[in-house]
Amino acid sequence: MEAERVASYIALSLPVLFLVGLAVNVHANPWFSFTDNALSDMGSLKNPNRWLFNGFLMLFATVAMIPSVVAFRNGLSYLMPLAMVFLFLVGVFPEELPYHSPSAVLFYVLALADIAIIGIKLGQKNPINYVWSVLAVLVFFTMLYLIKARVFKGLAIPELIGAFFILSWFVYLGFLLKGLKP
Repeated sequence: MEAERVASYIALSLPVLFLVGLAVNVHANPWFSFTDNALSDMGSLKNPNRWLFNGFLMLFATVAMIPSVVAFRNGLSYLMPLAMVFLFLVGVFPEELPYHSPSAVLFYVLALADIAIIGIKLGQKNPINYVWSVLAVLVFFTMLYLIKARVFKGLAIPELIGAFFILSWFVYLGFLLKGLKP
């Protein structure tokens, strides 16, 4: 029960950790534009401050791994721990390296697929949880549309749409780990 309690507090704190990390990185990279850049541009080999963004991604993935693994052990996740491994690898491999893009894509695909699958599982107990599955699919296709239609020059906004949805799931997961009935 102690692991669930600690994991719930970590899951609930992830949005704050993400926002603080993002704010620090945007402040350290005043050239960054949400509409013209990808988030990973802040971790580029060309950026002297790359260590800050890449280190933040690795730290965030490591911290998020805790509630992901506890959720897995409690039947509330199947793919999220693996998604966190790929998020960690996004920080290990800057965007110029060949493993960066596959790691980033696999992070989003696995995380959103996990939310969709668990939403279906929880929906069998309470139909309102099916909303998570529907939203996961909608977020995925919204991200694809924004990228393929080149609505923005950069990828940061589609990336943030996915990230905020995943963070919302972690908040819900935090409440589930605290004992909220699905």
